[in-house]
Amino acid sequence: MLSGNDGAGIADPPLELVRVAAECVRRNGVRGFRLSEVATSAGVSRGTVYNAFGDKQAAINAGLAYLCSAFIDGLAAAVTPKETLRSQVGEAAALIYQHATTPQALVPPLRTESIIATLLEHYGDQLCRTWAAFWATLVADAQRRGEVDAGLDTMHAGDLIVRVLLSLEILPFSVAGFSSADDARTRIGDLMLDGLAPRH
Repeated sequence: MLSGNDGAGIADPPLELVRVAAECVRRNGVRGFRLSEVATSAGVSRGTVYNAFGDKQAAINAGLAYLCSAFIDGLAAAVTPKETLRSQVGEAAALIYQHATTPQALVPPLRTESIIATLLEHYGDQLCRTWAAFWATLVADAQRRGEVDAGLDTMHAGDLIVRVLLSLEILPFSVAGFSSADDARTRIGDLMLDGLAPRH
């Protein structure tokens, strides 16, 4: 789990309060976030929430960090069992397609059609860095299998995968031209791996 505060003398807040803050960010967005709602939802006083987080921005950051980790962990659970990078990228593309068309595709309670957009707007750098590092590990595994070029910089390749996958959330699917999750799975997997394949 990513830490939601900057370490300026305040202990990490209780995980349950972080979860509630994340749910409030998910439900209301950053602009509609209120510490009083966190307190009400958690069944504690507003003073308890202030003491835990320090201020409103720290609570928002903690909620965004939780959502970021939950998003990546949810995709990782579906992606990592696949045996090839092609199938891993394809599975991630299929899940993002399903999320964009039916928000229930991602793990509860993070069911919202705007969660990825919220993370990109307010936590985009951290989301991209963390997710690129996750993909870099899978790219390194693919290098050892001979599936991708041995000379690839794994973090650069991970960053490229992330940017392509996140573009699926941003671009209208009428532009991308996918007809189904299976279509997104096959075409994105092929697109990425054809570009990363070993050079002969």
